[in-house]
Amino acid sequence: MSELSELDRAEIERSAKEARGITVEAPMRDQLERYLNPPADTAFPLEYAFWLLGDVRGKTVLDFGCGTGENIVPLVERGARVTGIDISPELIALARQRLSLAGLEATVEARSAYETGLPDGSVDVIFCIALIHHLNIERVRKEMQRILAKDGKIILKEPIRFSRFYGRLRNLLPGRDDASEYEHPLTRAEFDAIKEPFKADGTRYFRLPFVPLLLRVGVREPWKFDRWCLKRFPAASHYATCVVTSLR
Repeated sequence: MSELSELDRAEIERSAKEARGITVEAPMRDQLERYLNPPADTAFPLEYAFWLLGDVRGKTVLDFGCGTGENIVPLVERGARVTGIDISPELIALARQRLSLAGLEATVEARSAYETGLPDGSVDVIFCIALIHHLNIERVRKEMQRILAKDGKIILKEPIRFSRFYGRLRNLLPGRDDASEYEHPLTRAEFDAIKEPFKADGTRYFRLPFVPLLLRVGVREPWKFDRWCLKRFPAASHYATCVVTSLR
């Protein structure tokens, strides 16, 4: 790994702090089942990302920014040959612990998203969950293009904020304590920049601003109402705070 940037060092420091507060346990089977065969019309963004995967049996899948390895377990269970990388050695240690508790095997390494060390065209699927908004888009896009197989695909799930009005309103509210000063939800221009060299397919938007508010006051299953609103009023996607798509 080449010399780390200030952003990289800040992310490693933030991740190390996060890792100290995490206790890894063996995955609960009922939780794992959600990601093995989710429905296409699921109201949950991560389930939808796993639906977009399709059949990955025998394929090489990179969990790009794997964190503590929560997504590696269902990827392996679905028959993929999985490599997980994350810039944080502390999170990678937890990912290895998680795999051991689950009795599964995968390759997990502390590496930069800009310099994965993987051969050209060696990855069938890049599974990229909430990573890009931490990074320099042009640099990480170039690395993804390099390692992705000719007929491969990228499954992307990212926080977004396309509405300038909502962005200004949200900035007035308290931020998350664990957020890095370098991360922010993707703007429409940034999301378009990620997609630029690829063909997007199956794009869906999730989590209108009322969802966390309803969760906070104890409303059950606000995700279903969120799904109904976005299906019934497609223009509401301008105010969505999460996007999931497949890029080829």
